[in-house]
Amino acid sequence: MVRTTIVLTRADVAGQIDIREVIPAIERCLADHEKGEDLLPPKYIIDMPGGIGISACMAGYTKAANMLTMKLGQERKANVDQSLPTIMGTLQLYDPETGELLMIVESVLATMYRTAAAAAVAAKHLARQNSEVLAVIGAGQLGRQCVRAVASVRPFRRIDLFDIRQPQAEQVARDLAAELCVPIRVATAEEACREADVICTATNSTEPIVMNRWVRPGTHLSCMGADLHSKIECEMTLLPRCRIFADKMEQCVERGEVSQAIEKKILGRDCYAGNLGQVITGQVPGRTSEDQVTLFDGIGLGVQDTTVAKSIYEQATAKGLGTTIAFC
Repeated sequence: MVRTTIVLTRADVAGQIDIREVIPAIERCLADHEKGEDLLPPKYIIDMPGGIGISACMAGYTKAANMLTMKLGQERKANVDQSLPTIMGTLQLYDPETGELLMIVESVLATMYRTAAAAAVAAKHLARQNSEVLAVIGAGQLGRQCVRAVASVRPFRRIDLFDIRQPQAEQVARDLAAELCVPIRVATAEEACREADVICTATNSTEPIVMNRWVRPGTHLSCMGADLHSKIECEMTLLPRCRIFADKMEQCVERGEVSQAIEKKILGRDCYAGNLGQVITGQVPGRTSEDQVTLFDGIGLGVQDTTVAKSIYEQATAKGLGTTIAFC
């Protein structure tokens, strides 16, 4: 008999799925991916006619999880004029052996969970052990989840939060202060970066926000917003100071935080020290000195979608979440 399909909304994920369970799963996923046994076709992006937005399809098979996912996302910036979300999508989880559709989940929040979890894994392995101040640049949904995830891997004494929409940053600070039991200060980008031990960028910016002169020696940066060549969050002159790691070097050189610097010959295509998964497995050294600036360039991988989908599916099954549908 064909198994039924669980359908989960964004509210189901926000209310019942624990991001802290996703972080170790993403850590294992990045390490296991270095074995070369996963299937990870390139992301397929369609530029919609008239420049109205993009449609993107990402798939991945993860051997360790023995799961297959397919994700279709839509970005339409003009939707804001119609009071509609600018990004929408679905993530589908399949049994790779039978082809059964196990789960359909709203993909935007699920993607934010796995992206924030990757930022946290990078901070765990690359930030100084005595890091005390976290700065999160961007207070949208990704920034919110980065605060929650990264704060769980280090005992920060303070979190600084910046967004060009100050009321948005203030709302996120109010929402998360009690949950995290860590003071959250709304600050300017310069204030946040100058005092930070760990900086996490979580924006859609196409102009640099984090300036070279603001970043102290010994800082770690998890750069999570630049997943297209047109996006950039750090001033290019900062990048040569950094020991840089990718989630997957071959993809990041084309679309990641460093891609524009490579195009302008500020960096070479060999600028990466390695993949984060290689640091986790001990194949490549991570931070090599206390005053070194480290940077994780995370554009997101299909196997991360598979991993977060499996975690959500397991949590949803255990808690009886969502609506169950029999397609066959």
